[in-house]
Amino acid sequence: MHMITKTLTLNRFFIYTIILGALLGFSSCSSHDDENNGEEGNGSEQVDKKHFFISVTGETSEYLMQTDNLENNDLSISENVKQLELSGYTWVFNQAPSVAVGLIYSKGDPGIGLGYQLNSQGKLTEIGQFQVTTRFTSYGYFDNYLLSSVGGKTPVDEKGSALLDEDGNERTDAVSFNFININSGLTMQEKQLNTLNITGNGEQATLSGVIDMKDGTFLSSLVLSQPRDPEATGGSSTGVVTYPDSVWVAALDKDLNVKHIYRDDRISYSSGRMRSQYYSQMGKTTDGTVYVFSGSYEETTTKDCGALRIKKGATEFDKDYYFNIQELSNGYKFRKVWPIVDNYFLLEFYNVLEIETMSPATQYAIVDVENKTLNWVEQIPNKDKIINTGIPMSYKGKMYLPITEEGMNPTVYIIDPNTAMANKGIAIHGATSINAIGYLD
Repeated sequence: MHMITKTLTLNRFFIYTIILGALLGFSSCSSHDDENNGEEGNGSEQVDKKHFFISVTGETSEYLMQTDNLENNDLSISENVKQLELSGYTWVFNQAPSVAVGLIYSKGDPGIGLGYQLNSQGKLTEIGQFQVTTRFTSYGYFDNYLLSSVGGKTPVDEKGSALLDEDGNERTDAVSFNFININSGLTMQEKQLNTLNITGNGEQATLSGVIDMKDGTFLSSLVLSQPRDPEATGGSSTGVVTYPDSVWVAALDKDLNVKHIYRDDRISYSSGRMRSQYYSQMGKTTDGTVYVFSGSYEETTTKDCGALRIKKGATEFDKDYYFNIQELSNGYKFRKVWPIVDNYFLLEFYNVLEIETMSPATQYAIVDVENKTLNWVEQIPNKDKIINTGIPMSYKGKMYLPITEEGMNPTVYIIDPNTAMANKGIAIHGATSINAIGYLD
């Protein structure tokens, strides 16, 4: 497998820096905006830090908000601390260092990624920008980097020439990575992994999810398929899936060398799917065990949706562990997976039994992977009334899930995994949706 690397910074895109200079002076609709751009100085007094970061969408723009309370005291969108020039960011939060990074793809136009942290006064402060030149279908933190990736790209040789298949067509097996350094102002490095025959069976792969193993490697699930038809249309990077009843997970290092591949035939591949998006269905618990879920997306699979596990330091899936989730969910399949605390995970289930790529998924359940139990989340809006959900946050043993119910203000629901009961938290008045919430130190 061949990996190409090149380094990118905004200096390389000087012309875009000029064009996008206005983006550096984001305006806010809030009367509480800091005139010093959130920096200390000019005798400003120390203020209480508002640790919770909230991204919301209004009628025409995306806004950033801060609060120290997600349980009560509703907010108005007019209390935002920053109005963004672009909308549609995917926010990804890291704990150490504590940052929020927004990924965006502008359908062919330059997309400017953003990063924020709290300064010593508790003000939201920009740490850098980067240009997203390719769309992304998977993302996650590894070492000092936020990784984003997309499959279905044409691999190139050392001279930059496209690699061709035996019929003379450009190959489509490359996965393009962005390594965004969160410790150096969000400088970005592009790397490419060629996946043809990555598992030894002639297939190519799209990668889904990033799990930092804290040993110089990260795990990513492989969605294997035949090479795509060069005449095919649409954004998916996956061709015909010929192994729908198997799961593969690759261990990769920072240079995208494949260090190990895990395979098992008890579940289907591990990835949620919607259009060209691939949602991670893996999670790591505090003892280093990685749980690999499969929502059994492929119509041709014979496997129920379920989970396996890889114990810390193991070179294969745990042969003594299998969790059949579908037999507990009344036949419903799930799309997204988020770890909460200990052995608890939140799963987002489809609303219908026969799923397609755009099938709605607004049912939620808590699974305990150790005791192999499933409990549907109660006291949230009916699945048919939910019109939008955001990226949830795990905090102090509970899950904070943004939900927009038809005719209501977007609201944060606080879920106790021990009981699977939810309570209403704050609502954002004047917003159309809450996109994401996170905690910044």
